[in-house]
Amino acid sequence: MIPAIVMLGVYWQGMTAWFQQDDFAWLSLLAGVREGEPLWKALFQPSQHGTWRPLSERAYFLLFPWLFGYEAWPMRAVCFATQLASLALAGAITHQLTGSTLAAVAAPLIWIANSKMVIAMVSNGAYVHVLGGFFLLLAVWFLLTGRWKGMWMAFLTGFLASETNLVFPALASAYSLFLRRDLLSRTLWLWPVSIAYAILHLAFIPKMSSGAYALQLSPQMLWTLGRYWIWIFEPDNLPAFSFIPPLLARAFAVSISLLLAVYIIWQTRLKQFLPLLFLVWFVVLISPVLPLQREPAGYYLTIPLAAFGMLAASPLAVRKVLPWGLAGTMLYLGLMIPVAYGATRWWTERSHVAERLVKRVFAVHQLHPEKTIVLENVTDEQFWAAIAHYPFLRGGKTYVFLDPRSRSHIEPHPESGVILDEFFPERIEGPLLRLDARDR
Repeated sequence: MIPAIVMLGVYWQGMTAWFQQDDFAWLSLLAGVREGEPLWKALFQPSQHGTWRPLSERAYFLLFPWLFGYEAWPMRAVCFATQLASLALAGAITHQLTGSTLAAVAAPLIWIANSKMVIAMVSNGAYVHVLGGFFLLLAVWFLLTGRWKGMWMAFLTGFLASETNLVFPALASAYSLFLRRDLLSRTLWLWPVSIAYAILHLAFIPKMSSGAYALQLSPQMLWTLGRYWIWIFEPDNLPAFSFIPPLLARAFAVSISLLLAVYIIWQTRLKQFLPLLFLVWFVVLISPVLPLQREPAGYYLTIPLAAFGMLAASPLAVRKVLPWGLAGTMLYLGLMIPVAYGATRWWTERSHVAERLVKRVFAVHQLHPEKTIVLENVTDEQFWAAIAHYPFLRGGKTYVFLDPRSRSHIEPHPESGVILDEFFPERIEGPLLRLDARDR
Protein backbone atom coordinates (compact mmCIF):
# COMPACT_ATOMS: atom_id res chain seq x y z
CA MET A 1 0.00 0.00 0.00
CA ILE A 2 2.94 2.39 0.56
CA PRO A 3 3.64 3.11 -3.14
CA ALA A 4 -0.10 3.58 -3.75
CA ILE A 5 -0.39 6.03 -0.85
CA VAL A 6 2.65 7.98 -2.05
CA MET A 7 1.25 8.09 -5.60
CA LEU A 8 -2.06 9.50 -4.42
CA GLY A 9 -0.32 11.95 -2.09
CA VAL A 10 1.97 13.29 -4.80
CA TYR A 11 -0.33 13.25 -7.83
CA TRP A 12 -3.84 13.70 -6.37
CA GLN A 13 -4.18 17.06 -8.15
CA GLY A 14 -3.82 15.21 -11.45
CA MET A 15 -7.19 13.60 -10.75
CA THR A 16 -8.79 17.03 -11.24
CA ALA A 17 -6.82 17.95 -14.39
CA TRP A 18 -8.82 18.81 -17.50
CA PHE A 19 -7.87 18.44 -21.17
CA GLN A 20 -4.96 20.34 -22.67
CA GLN A 21 -2.57 20.31 -25.65
CA ASP A 22 -2.72 17.07 -27.70
CA ASP A 23 -5.89 15.98 -25.91
CA PHE A 24 -7.93 18.22 -28.21
CA ALA A 25 -6.71 16.41 -31.33
CA TRP A 26 -8.00 13.13 -29.89
CA LEU A 27 -11.25 14.71 -28.72
CA SER A 28 -11.99 15.60 -32.34
CA LEU A 29 -12.41 11.87 -33.08
CA LEU A 30 -15.88 11.76 -31.52
CA ALA A 31 -16.90 14.94 -33.32
CA GLY A 32 -15.85 13.32 -36.59
CA VAL A 33 -17.95 10.23 -35.88
CA ARG A 34 -20.96 12.41 -35.06
CA GLU A 35 -20.46 14.22 -38.36
CA GLY A 36 -20.55 10.96 -40.31
CA GLU A 37 -17.05 9.46 -40.19
CA PRO A 38 -17.15 5.64 -39.87
CA LEU A 39 -16.49 4.39 -36.35
CA TRP A 40 -14.03 1.74 -37.57
CA LYS A 41 -11.94 4.46 -39.20
CA ALA A 42 -11.90 6.56 -36.03
CA LEU A 43 -10.81 3.49 -34.05
CA PHE A 44 -8.18 1.98 -36.31
CA GLN A 45 -6.80 4.63 -38.63
CA PRO A 46 -3.09 5.32 -37.87
CA SER A 47 -2.20 8.79 -36.61
CA GLN A 48 -0.25 11.29 -38.70
CA HIS A 49 2.71 10.76 -36.37
CA GLY A 50 3.04 7.15 -37.51
CA THR A 51 1.44 5.40 -34.54
CA TRP A 52 -1.37 2.86 -34.22
CA ARG A 53 -2.88 2.68 -30.73
CA PRO A 54 -6.59 1.84 -30.99
CA LEU A 55 -7.02 0.97 -27.32
CA SER A 56 -4.99 3.55 -25.36
CA GLU A 57 -5.75 6.56 -27.57
CA ARG A 58 -8.70 6.10 -29.92
CA ALA A 59 -11.05 3.95 -27.82
CA TYR A 60 -10.03 5.95 -24.74
CA PHE A 61 -10.96 9.27 -26.36
CA LEU A 62 -14.08 7.93 -28.06
CA LEU A 63 -15.73 6.08 -25.19
CA PHE A 64 -15.39 8.47 -22.26
CA PRO A 65 -16.34 11.73 -24.03
CA TRP A 66 -19.32 9.85 -25.52
CA LEU A 67 -20.41 8.75 -22.04
CA PHE A 68 -19.51 11.84 -20.00
CA GLY A 69 -19.04 14.71 -22.46
CA TYR A 70 -16.20 17.17 -21.97
CA GLU A 71 -15.39 15.97 -18.46
CA ALA A 72 -11.93 14.61 -17.86
CA TRP A 73 -12.32 13.11 -14.38
CA PRO A 74 -13.53 9.64 -15.56
CA MET A 75 -10.45 9.35 -17.80
CA ARG A 76 -8.20 10.48 -14.94
CA ALA A 77 -9.79 7.88 -12.65
CA VAL A 78 -9.10 5.10 -15.16
CA CYS A 79 -5.53 6.30 -15.58
CA PHE A 80 -4.92 6.32 -11.82
CA ALA A 81 -6.47 2.86 -11.43
CA THR A 82 -4.29 1.49 -14.24
CA GLN A 83 -1.13 2.95 -12.71
CA LEU A 84 -2.03 1.58 -9.28
CA ALA A 85 -2.33 -1.88 -10.85
CA SER A 86 1.06 -1.39 -12.52
CA LEU A 87 2.64 -0.46 -9.19
CA ALA A 88 1.26 -3.65 -7.67
CA LEU A 89 2.68 -5.67 -10.57
CA ALA A 90 6.09 -3.99 -10.28
CA GLY A 91 6.19 -4.83 -6.58
CA ALA A 92 5.11 -8.42 -7.19
CA ILE A 93 7.72 -8.91 -9.92
CA THR A 94 10.46 -7.46 -7.72
CA HIS A 95 9.44 -9.71 -4.81
CA GLN A 96 9.31 -12.74 -7.09
CA LEU A 97 12.85 -12.08 -8.34
CA THR A 98 14.58 -10.79 -5.19
CA GLY A 99 12.62 -12.45 -2.40
CA SER A 100 12.82 -9.17 -0.48
CA THR A 101 9.72 -7.38 0.79
CA LEU A 102 11.74 -4.19 1.29
CA ALA A 103 12.88 -4.22 -2.34
CA ALA A 104 9.33 -5.02 -3.46
CA VAL A 105 8.09 -1.86 -1.70
CA ALA A 106 10.97 0.32 -2.88
CA ALA A 107 10.84 -0.57 -6.60
CA PRO A 108 7.37 0.83 -7.38
CA LEU A 109 8.03 3.69 -4.94
CA ILE A 110 11.18 4.73 -6.82
CA TRP A 111 9.27 4.43 -10.10
CA ILE A 112 6.24 6.52 -9.19
CA ALA A 113 8.18 9.19 -7.28
CA ASN A 114 10.21 10.19 -10.32
CA SER A 115 9.19 13.60 -11.64
CA LYS A 116 9.22 12.28 -15.23
CA MET A 117 5.95 10.53 -14.31
CA VAL A 118 4.10 13.86 -13.99
CA ILE A 119 2.89 14.03 -17.61
CA ALA A 120 1.48 10.50 -17.43
CA MET A 121 -0.37 11.42 -14.24
CA VAL A 122 -1.95 14.67 -15.50
CA SER A 123 -2.38 14.25 -19.26
CA ASN A 124 -5.03 12.07 -20.87
CA GLY A 125 -2.99 11.98 -24.07
CA ALA A 126 -0.19 10.20 -22.17
CA TYR A 127 -2.41 7.27 -21.19
CA VAL A 128 -0.66 5.27 -23.91
CA HIS A 129 2.41 5.06 -21.66
CA VAL A 130 0.37 4.04 -18.61
CA LEU A 131 -1.63 1.32 -20.36
CA GLY A 132 1.36 0.13 -22.39
CA GLY A 133 3.37 -0.29 -19.20
CA PHE A 134 0.54 -2.20 -17.55
CA PHE A 135 0.35 -4.83 -20.30
CA LEU A 136 4.13 -5.28 -20.39
CA LEU A 137 4.32 -5.75 -16.61
CA LEU A 138 1.32 -8.09 -16.68
CA ALA A 139 2.97 -10.23 -19.36
CA VAL A 140 6.22 -10.32 -17.35
CA TRP A 141 4.34 -11.34 -14.21
CA PHE A 142 2.60 -14.19 -16.03
CA LEU A 143 5.98 -15.26 -17.45
CA LEU A 144 7.59 -15.34 -14.02
CA THR A 145 4.73 -17.35 -12.53
CA GLY A 146 4.56 -19.81 -15.43
CA ARG A 147 1.11 -18.79 -16.66
CA TRP A 148 1.77 -19.03 -20.37
CA LYS A 149 -1.79 -18.48 -21.59
CA GLY A 150 -2.06 -15.31 -19.53
CA MET A 151 1.33 -14.16 -20.82
CA TRP A 152 0.27 -14.61 -24.44
CA MET A 153 -3.04 -12.83 -23.87
CA ALA A 154 -1.34 -9.84 -22.20
CA PHE A 155 1.37 -9.78 -24.88
CA LEU A 156 -1.05 -9.80 -27.81
CA THR A 157 -3.44 -7.29 -26.25
CA GLY A 158 -0.54 -4.97 -25.54
CA PHE A 159 -0.09 -4.29 -29.26
CA LEU A 160 -3.42 -2.43 -29.17
CA ALA A 161 -2.06 -0.09 -26.50
CA SER A 162 1.51 0.77 -27.47
CA GLU A 163 4.11 -0.11 -30.07
CA THR A 164 6.61 -0.45 -27.20
CA ASN A 165 4.92 -3.81 -26.60
CA LEU A 166 7.02 -5.32 -29.40
CA VAL A 167 10.06 -5.42 -27.05
CA PHE A 168 8.44 -7.99 -24.75
CA PRO A 169 10.23 -10.94 -26.43
CA ALA A 170 13.53 -9.24 -25.56
CA LEU A 171 12.43 -8.86 -21.93
CA ALA A 172 11.36 -12.51 -21.76
CA SER A 173 14.48 -13.81 -23.50
CA ALA A 174 16.78 -11.74 -21.27
CA TYR A 175 15.07 -13.18 -18.19
CA SER A 176 15.43 -16.70 -19.54
CA LEU A 177 19.05 -16.16 -20.55
CA PHE A 178 20.15 -14.73 -17.21
CA LEU A 179 17.98 -16.67 -14.76
CA ARG A 180 15.92 -19.45 -16.40
CA ARG A 181 17.75 -21.11 -19.30
CA ASP A 182 15.12 -23.85 -19.33
CA LEU A 183 12.53 -21.34 -20.57
CA LEU A 184 14.61 -19.87 -23.37
CA SER A 185 13.22 -22.10 -26.12
CA ARG A 186 9.63 -21.21 -25.16
CA THR A 187 10.32 -17.47 -25.17
CA LEU A 188 11.76 -17.68 -28.70
CA TRP A 189 8.22 -18.25 -30.02
CA LEU A 190 7.40 -14.68 -29.02
CA TRP A 191 9.84 -13.20 -31.52
CA PRO A 192 7.97 -14.00 -34.77
CA VAL A 193 4.93 -12.11 -33.47
CA SER A 194 6.90 -8.95 -32.73
CA ILE A 195 8.82 -9.21 -36.00
CA ALA A 196 5.56 -9.58 -37.94
CA TYR A 197 4.09 -6.59 -36.09
CA ALA A 198 7.18 -4.49 -36.86
CA ILE A 199 7.05 -5.39 -40.58
CA LEU A 200 3.33 -4.60 -40.83
CA HIS A 201 3.83 -1.39 -38.86
CA LEU A 202 6.55 -0.22 -41.24
CA ALA A 203 4.64 -1.32 -44.34
CA PHE A 204 1.15 0.02 -43.65
CA ILE A 205 1.52 2.86 -41.14
CA PRO A 206 3.02 6.03 -42.65
CA LYS A 207 6.18 7.37 -41.04
CA MET A 208 7.29 10.99 -40.87
CA SER A 209 10.44 11.65 -42.90
CA SER A 210 11.18 14.93 -41.14
CA GLY A 211 10.32 16.76 -37.96
CA ALA A 212 10.29 15.71 -34.32
CA TYR A 213 8.89 12.21 -34.98
CA ALA A 214 11.23 11.22 -37.80
CA LEU A 215 13.19 8.03 -37.06
CA GLN A 216 16.99 8.28 -37.26
CA LEU A 217 19.02 5.10 -36.81
CA SER A 218 22.57 6.21 -36.04
CA PRO A 219 25.33 5.86 -33.41
CA GLN A 220 23.93 9.03 -31.86
CA MET A 221 21.27 6.81 -30.26
CA LEU A 222 23.92 5.89 -27.65
CA TRP A 223 24.20 9.55 -26.72
CA THR A 224 20.40 9.74 -26.51
CA LEU A 225 20.42 6.69 -24.22
CA GLY A 226 22.92 8.41 -21.93
CA ARG A 227 20.79 11.54 -21.96
CA TYR A 228 17.72 9.59 -20.84
CA TRP A 229 19.73 7.93 -18.08
CA ILE A 230 20.89 11.28 -16.67
CA TRP A 231 17.34 12.63 -16.92
CA ILE A 232 16.22 9.98 -14.44
CA PHE A 233 18.07 11.87 -11.71
CA GLU A 234 17.43 15.42 -12.91
CA PRO A 235 13.93 16.69 -12.09
CA ASP A 236 12.46 19.16 -14.59
CA ASN A 237 12.45 22.80 -13.45
CA LEU A 238 14.14 21.85 -10.18
CA PRO A 239 14.70 25.46 -8.97
CA ALA A 240 11.06 26.37 -9.63
CA PHE A 241 9.62 23.57 -7.51
CA SER A 242 12.24 23.22 -4.77
CA PHE A 243 15.16 24.98 -3.11
CA ILE A 244 17.65 22.44 -4.45
CA PRO A 245 20.30 23.75 -6.89
CA PRO A 246 20.49 21.93 -10.26
CA LEU A 247 24.20 21.24 -9.68
CA LEU A 248 23.26 18.99 -6.77
CA ALA A 249 20.99 16.93 -9.03
CA ARG A 250 23.80 16.49 -11.57
CA ALA A 251 26.23 15.44 -8.82
CA PHE A 252 23.63 13.01 -7.49
CA ALA A 253 23.12 11.56 -10.99
CA VAL A 254 26.83 10.92 -11.46
CA SER A 255 27.32 9.50 -7.95
CA ILE A 256 24.37 7.10 -8.07
CA SER A 257 25.26 6.00 -11.61
CA LEU A 258 28.81 5.13 -10.52
CA LEU A 259 27.58 3.29 -7.43
CA LEU A 260 25.05 1.30 -9.48
CA ALA A 261 27.74 0.45 -12.04
CA VAL A 262 30.05 -0.85 -9.29
CA TYR A 263 27.16 -2.79 -7.75
CA ILE A 264 26.18 -4.41 -11.07
CA ILE A 265 29.78 -5.39 -11.85
CA TRP A 266 30.26 -6.78 -8.32
CA GLN A 267 27.08 -8.84 -8.48
CA THR A 268 27.86 -10.09 -11.99
CA ARG A 269 31.31 -11.28 -10.90
CA LEU A 270 29.55 -13.21 -8.16
CA LYS A 271 27.31 -14.71 -10.87
CA GLN A 272 24.31 -12.87 -9.48
CA PHE A 273 22.80 -11.59 -12.71
CA LEU A 274 19.59 -9.98 -11.41
CA PRO A 275 20.90 -6.35 -11.36
CA LEU A 276 22.29 -6.81 -14.86
CA LEU A 277 18.90 -8.14 -15.97
CA PHE A 278 17.14 -5.04 -14.65
CA LEU A 279 19.63 -2.80 -16.48
CA VAL A 280 19.05 -4.74 -19.71
CA TRP A 281 15.30 -4.39 -19.21
CA PHE A 282 15.69 -0.62 -18.88
CA VAL A 283 17.71 -0.38 -22.10
CA VAL A 284 15.22 -2.62 -23.93
CA LEU A 285 12.23 -0.55 -22.77
CA ILE A 286 13.78 2.79 -23.78
CA SER A 287 15.09 1.48 -27.11
CA PRO A 288 11.91 2.15 -29.19
CA VAL A 289 12.24 5.92 -28.64
CA LEU A 290 16.02 6.20 -29.12
CA PRO A 291 15.64 6.83 -32.89
CA LEU A 292 13.55 9.93 -32.04
CA GLN A 293 16.71 11.95 -31.52
CA ARG A 294 15.34 15.36 -32.50
CA GLU A 295 12.72 15.45 -29.79
CA PRO A 296 13.64 13.33 -26.74
CA ALA A 297 11.03 13.83 -24.03
CA GLY A 298 11.06 13.04 -20.35
CA TYR A 299 7.67 11.29 -20.40
CA TYR A 300 9.16 8.60 -22.67
CA LEU A 301 10.74 7.31 -19.44
CA THR A 302 7.32 6.39 -18.02
CA ILE A 303 7.64 2.67 -18.81
CA PRO A 304 11.46 2.25 -18.57
CA LEU A 305 11.38 3.77 -15.08
CA ALA A 306 9.66 0.59 -13.87
CA ALA A 307 12.83 -1.36 -14.71
CA PHE A 308 15.01 1.35 -13.19
CA GLY A 309 12.97 1.16 -9.99
CA MET A 310 13.67 -2.59 -9.79
CA LEU A 311 17.38 -2.00 -10.42
CA ALA A 312 17.66 0.77 -7.83
CA ALA A 313 15.71 -1.30 -5.27
CA SER A 314 17.69 -4.51 -5.77
CA PRO A 315 20.54 -3.50 -3.38
CA LEU A 316 17.96 -3.53 -0.59
CA ALA A 317 17.83 -7.31 -0.99
CA VAL A 318 21.61 -7.64 -0.38
CA ARG A 319 22.63 -7.30 3.27
CA LYS A 320 26.15 -6.00 2.58
CA VAL A 321 24.91 -2.95 0.68
CA LEU A 322 21.56 -2.47 2.42
CA PRO A 323 22.61 0.73 4.33
CA TRP A 324 23.90 2.31 1.10
CA GLY A 325 20.74 1.31 -0.70
CA LEU A 326 18.52 2.85 1.97
CA ALA A 327 20.53 6.09 2.01
CA GLY A 328 20.41 6.40 -1.78
CA THR A 329 16.68 5.67 -1.86
CA MET A 330 15.91 8.33 0.75
CA LEU A 331 18.02 10.96 -1.05
CA TYR A 332 16.34 10.09 -4.33
CA LEU A 333 12.83 10.38 -2.85
CA GLY A 334 13.73 13.65 -1.14
CA LEU A 335 14.91 15.06 -4.46
CA MET A 336 12.01 13.83 -6.57
CA ILE A 337 8.83 14.05 -4.53
CA PRO A 338 8.73 17.84 -3.99
CA VAL A 339 9.35 18.46 -7.70
CA ALA A 340 6.76 15.89 -8.81
CA TYR A 341 4.18 17.46 -6.49
CA GLY A 342 4.90 21.01 -7.66
CA ALA A 343 4.94 20.07 -11.34
CA THR A 344 1.62 18.23 -10.98
CA ARG A 345 0.06 21.34 -9.49
CA TRP A 346 1.45 23.52 -12.31
CA TRP A 347 0.16 21.25 -15.10
CA THR A 348 -3.22 20.87 -13.40
CA GLU A 349 -3.67 24.62 -13.02
CA ARG A 350 -2.68 25.05 -16.66
CA SER A 351 -5.37 22.57 -17.71
CA HIS A 352 -7.95 24.63 -15.82
CA VAL A 353 -6.88 27.70 -17.80
CA ALA A 354 -7.70 25.71 -20.94
CA GLU A 355 -10.96 24.47 -19.43
CA ARG A 356 -12.30 27.92 -18.61
CA LEU A 357 -11.51 29.28 -22.07
CA VAL A 358 -12.69 26.27 -24.08
CA LYS A 359 -15.98 25.84 -22.21
CA ARG A 360 -16.73 29.57 -22.57
CA VAL A 361 -16.09 29.45 -26.31
CA PHE A 362 -18.23 26.30 -26.62
CA ALA A 363 -21.10 28.06 -24.85
CA VAL A 364 -20.86 31.11 -27.13
CA HIS A 365 -20.64 28.93 -30.23
CA GLN A 366 -23.75 27.03 -29.18
CA LEU A 367 -25.67 30.31 -28.99
CA HIS A 368 -24.24 31.66 -32.27
CA PRO A 369 -23.32 28.62 -34.41
CA GLU A 370 -23.39 30.64 -37.64
CA LYS A 371 -20.68 33.08 -36.53
CA THR A 372 -16.89 32.89 -36.60
CA ILE A 373 -15.40 33.81 -33.23
CA VAL A 374 -12.44 36.21 -32.95
CA LEU A 375 -10.71 35.93 -29.58
CA GLU A 376 -9.15 39.03 -28.08
CA ASN A 377 -6.50 39.34 -25.34
CA VAL A 378 -5.31 35.75 -25.69
CA THR A 379 -2.37 34.94 -23.42
CA ASP A 380 0.61 32.74 -24.23
CA GLU A 381 -0.61 30.16 -21.71
CA GLN A 382 -4.10 30.01 -23.20
CA PHE A 383 -2.74 29.63 -26.70
CA TRP A 384 -0.34 26.79 -26.02
CA ALA A 385 -2.57 24.99 -23.52
CA ALA A 386 -5.57 24.89 -25.84
CA ILE A 387 -5.91 27.03 -28.96
CA ALA A 388 -2.76 25.80 -30.72
CA HIS A 389 -4.23 22.29 -30.79
CA TYR A 390 -7.50 23.22 -32.55
CA PRO A 391 -10.19 22.45 -29.98
CA PHE A 392 -12.77 24.47 -31.95
CA LEU A 393 -13.61 22.50 -35.09
CA ARG A 394 -16.76 22.34 -37.18
CA GLY A 395 -16.77 20.23 -40.31
CA GLY A 396 -13.03 19.75 -39.95
CA LYS A 397 -12.35 23.52 -39.95
CA THR A 398 -11.77 25.86 -37.05
CA TYR A 399 -14.38 28.49 -36.26
CA VAL A 400 -12.08 30.46 -33.94
CA PHE A 401 -9.33 32.90 -34.89
CA LEU A 402 -7.28 35.43 -32.91
CA ASP A 403 -7.23 39.18 -32.90
CA PRO A 404 -3.91 40.43 -34.41
CA ARG A 405 -3.11 42.34 -31.23
CA SER A 406 -2.76 39.03 -29.35
CA ARG A 407 0.20 38.00 -31.48
CA SER A 408 2.67 40.02 -29.44
CA HIS A 409 1.66 38.05 -26.31
CA ILE A 410 2.39 34.62 -27.84
CA GLU A 411 5.89 33.20 -27.89
CA PRO A 412 6.47 31.25 -31.11
CA HIS A 413 7.73 27.66 -30.92
CA PRO A 414 8.59 26.57 -34.48
CA GLU A 415 9.84 23.21 -33.21
CA SER A 416 6.25 22.34 -32.24
CA GLY A 417 5.10 22.43 -35.86
CA VAL A 418 2.39 24.99 -35.01
CA ILE A 419 2.15 27.75 -37.64
CA LEU A 420 1.03 30.97 -35.96
CA ASP A 421 -0.07 32.55 -39.26
CA GLU A 422 -2.96 30.06 -39.44
CA PHE A 423 -4.54 31.71 -36.39
CA PHE A 424 -4.11 35.27 -37.70
CA PRO A 425 -5.56 35.28 -41.24
CA GLU A 426 -5.62 38.56 -43.14
CA ARG A 427 -9.28 38.09 -43.98
CA ILE A 428 -12.05 36.10 -42.28
CA GLU A 429 -15.19 35.21 -44.19
CA GLY A 430 -18.70 35.35 -42.77
CA PRO A 431 -20.28 37.09 -39.77
CA LEU A 432 -17.91 37.65 -36.87
CA LEU A 433 -18.32 37.67 -33.11
CA ARG A 434 -15.60 39.09 -30.89
CA LEU A 435 -14.95 37.49 -27.51
CA ASP A 436 -12.62 38.63 -24.73
CA ALA A 437 -10.41 35.66 -23.76
CA ARG A 438 -9.24 37.12 -20.47
CA ASP A 439 -9.67 34.71 -17.56
CA ARG A 440 -12.60 35.73 -15.36
